[in-house]
Amino acid sequence: MSTPYGSVPHPTDASLSRGYGSHPTTGISDFAHGNPSAATSSPLAQSVQQPPHGAFRDDYDASQPGSSVAGDGDYGLDRSASTASTAVPAQAPSRSNTLKKKASVRRTGSLKRSSSKRSLAAAGSIRGVSGAQHQDKEYNSIFHTPIPTQGSPTEVLANRFQAWRQLLKSLIAYFREIQNSYDARSKAVHKVQGVISGITHPSVFLTENGLGDATRILDDYHKHSIAEANKSRDIENDVIGALTGLRSDLGQKIKEIKSLSGDFKNSVDKEKEGTKREIEKLQEALQHVDHEDGSATGKNDPFVVKLGVDKMVERQVDEENYLHRAYLNLESSGRELESIVVGEIQKAYNALAGILKREADDAYHVVEGLRGGPISMPKDQEWLQFVVNDPHFVDPNIPLRRIEDIEYPGKHHPAATEVRAGMLERKSKYLKSYTPGWYVLSPTHLHEFKSADKIYTQPPVMSLYLLDQKLGSKSEVGSSSNKFMLKGKQSGRGHAGHNWVFRAETHDTMLAWYEDIRILTESSGEARNAFVRQHARS
Repeated sequence: MSTPYGSVPHPTDASLSRGYGSHPTTGISDFAHGNPSAATSSPLAQSVQQPPHGAFRDDYDASQPGSSVAGDGDYGLDRSASTASTAVPAQAPSRSNTLKKKASVRRTGSLKRSSSKRSLAAAGSIRGVSGAQHQDKEYNSIFHTPIPTQGSPTEVLANRFQAWRQLLKSLIAYFREIQNSYDARSKAVHKVQGVISGITHPSVFLTENGLGDATRILDDYHKHSIAEANKSRDIENDVIGALTGLRSDLGQKIKEIKSLSGDFKNSVDKEKEGTKREIEKLQEALQHVDHEDGSATGKNDPFVVKLGVDKMVERQVDEENYLHRAYLNLESSGRELESIVVGEIQKAYNALAGILKREADDAYHVVEGLRGGPISMPKDQEWLQFVVNDPHFVDPNIPLRRIEDIEYPGKHHPAATEVRAGMLERKSKYLKSYTPGWYVLSPTHLHEFKSADKIYTQPPVMSLYLLDQKLGSKSEVGSSSNKFMLKGKQSGRGHAGHNWVFRAETHDTMLAWYEDIRILTESSGEARNAFVRQHARS
């Protein structure tokens, strides 16, 4: 058996006669596997010996859909020999070489001397103690006992496993509340799912990529939550059954532990006193060895006295080793039993961790779906789809029309084109004063308007037909006034024979008006149209 202290030496014949070692017929070697004197092994031992099947498997994988810690068989307590769940992998303790007292314990076996006196030197040694301890003089002193001789380890161990039973009781209550909470959650979520599945979005709203996606995401989430809640409830039921069975078995194991209390009744202190007396005799004999008074002869010869010491040393160390093996047997079996308890609790926590992880994953995916879809969509997405597709509304993306962009037949005909426009002053017909006005030159007329604002909304103050006019004089460069004259023909249809004098702000402006009027009055047909297209104002 491998322990933190090293390997234990094989029991001597004297120890075998006291009942230690593997059982000759069953081979059972510790109380974690059962008591060979009992008619049937304990439930915990049965669960260890049985192949794993049924409820609460420790290989439960929460990541696999449809997996459950509950098997397809019965719901009995079937625990594997594993010391931990899949969440905490560990190597199962060795059960092959643990020490176990036989059903019939006898302390009357004879103490046999070893064939060699040299073996006495190793009789008190326990392999597994470090080499430094082997060389420690105190450790190898006959007056030192490396193990307690007056303790009650079975009571201590029984109290420890009773504490485990108390913890299991609390855990069972906790997991039972979790089971009830999942049962209640399943019913509550079922109501929530019924409400959200009844939400219908009218046809006027988006069927996809709208707020309706949130309803579908949450509906699927609640349906899955119901299934997971039912599944979690069943898992917790299996966990409760396993822990309850374990707690019941621990009660039986505590009784078995207490039944081993007789193994620790010993006579080590008595043997030590006997050894001490023999050593005192040896010391007295050694004091007389150099004297010829006859005190160190015969049976008082130090050699003969030392033989008595060796005999008592063998009895003391053999009794110590008997007790030491009882401690090691109890420690090994207790460790193995506790590893089973810890492993089952780890499995319970692992099952709960799997449930919590699935819940967290589901919630995370729902959050991502909502934030990536309905929550982040533009607030006017539903509205835009409505106004764009409804014939009673105008698409807001269609811009307002500008008057200057409106097209109609004849809009760009040369005869209807503006060649020049600007401010001129016209001399009064009867007075010598000048009146300003906004003038527009078309291919055939010179029109006067009151202002330049929206001339299409006001009628011309005066319109001169260019073919009824001819150009008169104009100011020269450097003149004090920038004027030009139009003379009405006598054959004209309006204002016949009247002279019109116009004044511009600059000489260049006056000259531009003059030249455009000249070209328009002197040309006709396509030549005039070509000039208009070239000089037309946009």
